[in-house]
Amino acid sequence: MQEEKDIEIVNIMIGIYCKRKHKSRKWLCQECKELADYAKARREKCPFGDNKTFCSNCKIHCYKPSMREKISAVMRFSGPRIMFSHPIITFRHVSETIKFRRKEKKEKNKALNAQIQGEENEK
Repeated sequence: MQEEKDIEIVNIMIGIYCKRKHKSRKWLCQECKELADYAKARREKCPFGDNKTFCSNCKIHCYKPSMREKISAVMRFSGPRIMFSHPIITFRHVSETIKFRRKEKKEKNKALNAQIQGEENEK
């Protein structure tokens, strides 16, 4: 279920990019079609399955470097524009990013506190 939503969101973003940058009307250009197919294949093979966070927050980068550059360009361009056509997707992304950053900060603080405790116990 989550996998299908993620693929749909990526396709929407690639569509926005292709329509504005490559002036495509109804369908994606060949380059964007290849990127969409690649993104779908990578998402389907993701080891995290439905527990996956956004790729920008992921610790594993499964895109090859050239495709990662392309998808990053698409995301940078389409991200601000998607909020006008799909505000719910934008809200979801922002809220999940905030949750991820809070969790990451909490884990970092926990590790730092454990390190400090270990140093104090050694003294």
